[in-house]
Amino acid sequence: KNKSEFPRRLRLAMENLSGAFVKLGQLLSLRADLIPREYADEFSKLQDEVKPFKFEKVKEIIESEFHKPLSDVFVKFDQNPIAAASVGQVHKAMLNNGKIVAVKVQRPNIDKIFETDILLLYHLASLLEKHYPELKEYNFVQIIKEFEEYTKNELDYMAEARNIDIFYNNLKNDNIKIPKVYWDHTSKRVLTMEFINGIKITEVKLNRPRYVKQIVESYLKQTMEYGTFHADPHPGNIFVTENQGLALLDFGIVGHISSELREK
Repeated sequence: KNKSEFPRRLRLAMENLSGAFVKLGQLLSLRADLIPREYADEFSKLQDEVKPFKFEKVKEIIESEFHKPLSDVFVKFDQNPIAAASVGQVHKAMLNNGKIVAVKVQRPNIDKIFETDILLLYHLASLLEKHYPELKEYNFVQIIKEFEEYTKNELDYMAEARNIDIFYNNLKNDNIKIPKVYWDHTSKRVLTMEFINGIKITEVKLNRPRYVKQIVESYLKQTMEYGTFHADPHPGNIFVTENQGLALLDFGIVGHISSELREK
């Protein structure tokens, strides 16, 4: 009885610990090849909303990044976030020129929190392998190592903005929408992009085979033609837009394939 409850209890523990624990759970939810299916299914619940942080902190971060009052940076700024994740949250806003934008603001002290969380995860992984030899085949320490490498990249929004620009240029002639970056309103901890209206791919009932075909074709193009691919394709990052097109969001994690490997 207790064993069947364990995946749920582990997911709730990750939610309470937040930070890197939520991020790791999200990663594992897509990897039924690494962990048992019942755990992957339970962890997929972590893809939904994470608790947001207060607007006062959002205001403070934006003002410290751009050295001016929030009202000078954005004409309008919605205090309630439209999405919250483990690294940051997204607010709808308006620029001086009337453009509606999505503003991603990093959580306060998230770099220090992630650093501590990853040390804890290493400790837990080695404890598990020491006391439960049968779990060794899952190679938890190696999973944490891989996880640590890509989360470090995710904590720099300037790097993410550069990634978005690469995809914006690569996919501009495809039918997949990539948000435009507004560089004057972007820094290491604040990322301002074109606002894309849409719903998560999992919420769509019609034309599902068409969308699957489109995503697969796009990924083949990203890997084989461009050598740079979106490496965090959970349902919250793939939107169906108002005009029934597809949009890719969140470019904190991207993968690269060398021309030699593509040739092979």
